[in-house]
Amino acid sequence: MTTRRADLDWLRVIAFGLLILYHAGMAWSGWTWHVTSADSIDWLREAMRFLNRWRMPLLFLVSGAAIMLALGDRTSGGFVVDRLKRLLLPLAFGMLVIVPPQVYLERLWRGEFTGSLFDWLPQAYSGGAYPSGNLSWHHLWFLAYVLVLTLVLLPVFLWARSPTARDAVERAGRTAAHSGLQWLMVLPLAASILWLAPVSYNINGLVGDWNGLVSYGALLLFGAFIFGSADLLNALQRQRLLSLAIGIAAYAALYVGFFQGTVRPVISPEARPAFALLSAINTMAWLFAILGFAHRYLTARPAFLAEATEAVYPFYILHQTVTVIAVYWLLTLGVPPVLGFFAAIVATFVGTSAIYAGLVRPWRWVRPLFGMKPLTRPQGGVLAPPHGAP
Repeated sequence: MTTRRADLDWLRVIAFGLLILYHAGMAWSGWTWHVTSADSIDWLREAMRFLNRWRMPLLFLVSGAAIMLALGDRTSGGFVVDRLKRLLLPLAFGMLVIVPPQVYLERLWRGEFTGSLFDWLPQAYSGGAYPSGNLSWHHLWFLAYVLVLTLVLLPVFLWARSPTARDAVERAGRTAAHSGLQWLMVLPLAASILWLAPVSYNINGLVGDWNGLVSYGALLLFGAFIFGSADLLNALQRQRLLSLAIGIAAYAALYVGFFQGTVRPVISPEARPAFALLSAINTMAWLFAILGFAHRYLTARPAFLAEATEAVYPFYILHQTVTVIAVYWLLTLGVPPVLGFFAAIVATFVGTSAIYAGLVRPWRWVRPLFGMKPLTRPQGGVLAPPHGAP
């Protein structure tokens, strides 16, 4: 039986909530997106730039811990089948059903197509992979990465659940807790940024994204290690203010040295070592601080958390399509940028909530398409959602 952790569930809900806010702001960030406004909001871009340094690393870190909990004492074959059902099935469904309206509105907005969605659907899966073609996973790239990295790293996770490995993790965690050696986790991320980022391409596209694969794979392992050591978690809790201070200082150095006054910074080869080291320190410092605060304060499990944890996966799958539709109409209507940003947030939460409550959560045959557990049948014989999260 898998033991749920309140701090992990809180972090998952918070991280995906930030993702929704982030995507709602992309149209006005000044960065190129699927539907982009000619006007940008500078303060919004800077807030998003700050989030960019640790929001996806946090999701992969939490996912690494969740993999160990989900693995439990299952056989490797049973675990792989479960991961395919919970990750590959929603990814395939999302690519075929959820993402195409985003691609359609992008083509419409950029003048690459004229006509209704029904006129466009016959070519929705033609032309090969996006952006030259129309088949894409868009925001669902996270599922592809977690699936591939889980399968690649499965031997490590299987070893990590053995008694010998658990003892080794506990000893290593105890040593790190007393010596600060957890900061060595900075080094793989820095090395990846330094050596692999310059030769990476097709970012978030899996093939060719060497920096993404290595850094996210490392973060999965970091998450499994950190949450496998009570001593290390307690140390992060004690050192949360120190980690926060290091994160603030590292980001300030990054901002002044590389980001200030730029929309997209260009890192010269001479400056890349400093950028790589600062970036990795910044990422891990914020992750350590967030885990420390979560371990200290996010320990309660109110009824809301069970509901939110169950909803977070389908919300993630659905939200960006709702956002793109909302942003398209807000820009078409000429809504001012700041008002448009907040309207996009409200429209995303309201629209996604309505779809989830009416078309996803109650239906047994729909739930697996969104990675949700089956409805349970209590003694009274009435179908009810399972307690907890996918």
